[in-house]
Amino acid sequence: MTSITSTGIGSGLDISGLVQRLVTAEGQATEIRIARQEARAQAKLSAYGGLKSALSTFGDQLEKLSEPGFLLARKGSTGDEAQVTVSVGETAVPASYQVEVVQLAQAQKLESGAFGSAGAVVGTGTLTIAVGSESFSLTVDSENNTLEGIRDAINAAADNKGVAATIVNGDAGSYLVLAGENTGSDQSITVTQAGGDGGLSALEYDPANMLASLTERQEALDARVRIDGVDVSSDTNVVVDAIEGVTLNLVAANPGTTTEVTIENDLDAVRDQLKSFVDGYNALVDAFDAQTGFDPETETAGPLLGDLAVRGVRDQLRRELSVAVTGIEAGFGSLLDIGIETGVGGKLTLNDSTLDAALGSEFSKLGQLFAGSDGYAVRLSGVVDSYLDEDQGILTARTDGLDRTIEGFAEQREVLNVRLESLEARLLRQFNALDVLVSELTTTSSFLAQQLGNLPGISVSNG
Repeated sequence: MTSITSTGIGSGLDISGLVQRLVTAEGQATEIRIARQEARAQAKLSAYGGLKSALSTFGDQLEKLSEPGFLLARKGSTGDEAQVTVSVGETAVPASYQVEVVQLAQAQKLESGAFGSAGAVVGTGTLTIAVGSESFSLTVDSENNTLEGIRDAINAAADNKGVAATIVNGDAGSYLVLAGENTGSDQSITVTQAGGDGGLSALEYDPANMLASLTERQEALDARVRIDGVDVSSDTNVVVDAIEGVTLNLVAANPGTTTEVTIENDLDAVRDQLKSFVDGYNALVDAFDAQTGFDPETETAGPLLGDLAVRGVRDQLRRELSVAVTGIEAGFGSLLDIGIETGVGGKLTLNDSTLDAALGSEFSKLGQLFAGSDGYAVRLSGVVDSYLDEDQGILTARTDGLDRTIEGFAEQREVLNVRLESLEARLLRQFNALDVLVSELTTTSSFLAQQLGNLPGISVSNG
């Protein structure tokens, strides 16, 4: 059985409140110390997280620059975009071409004769539809032998090879229309039937075998384009690599009329990409400054001020930027040669005139400055990856250590709480014992006063 003790009855003291204040005072200094240490650790952990995020973002930019063709940006234009448009890849060579769109690619379209309505019965049997060299077959019976039933069966066929069926309702009746889904002369459609009641013969189309119940409304054709007098065919209206690295998107045929397609170096795109590199590096510098700097006006230090590991990351990145790249065989070998200069606070700036001069003379070799075996992007990526490595990266080791430290603060609080609970129990025992003693003394005092008051000739004052 647990005894119930009402504290403070004998003495009139608020023993529970007094003990609570004593326990709080006892633990306050330790709790403040733990909280301060934990706050510093959390601030460092957050700062490391910010630096890792900034390094990762910069690393993503470096990864793109490490691709050999990333800085080989080209652009294309045409004299008549109503006839042809152009998109350009990195392997394209600057030049101009005379392009004539002779014929657009198109899909075949077949049309049946007129039926009384979409619900008119056509017939039963097996309908085989071929698209080029592939075919699929439908069983037509009393459940689907109408014009609309056959339409639905064609469209729902799991092995449909590329035919869409529709019904056109005109003044003279309803017509079944079969349209190829793919362009090109090798996507011609044939329709044959077998068995049943023979009614499906109204849908046959196989010109090679003199069957033409359907009418061809649109022929299956390849696109034909003439480039500087050279004929090129394509089964679609997108002509890829007829000019190396160039995609021609044919819009409209205009036989006998040429338009000029021009491929040139995209200096603006390259300038933007290098500007992104400069901005990305400067953002990283800002992140380092925010975590490791000291503001003399507010006398506030960054959480990682004096951290040797962070200083090592920054110093190594700076060293890599200052080392020239060899083996390019061009008029540039350093960032300074292409207009990327180091300014105040270690930030980079881009001199457009110097860059334009370098691009104008040896545009195709610029990528080697970043993506070569010892190019800037490759070397910087190595530095960034080494510090972000999940197993051996020093920043990861730092954050793992801080995580363990923060976990340790929770353990310290548990130890403190156990000690304070013990102290509270001990103080309650002591104060309760004191309370009992005071109660007993008060009772004894009252008893003695009563006894003395009963003696003859003695008066006991209550004052």
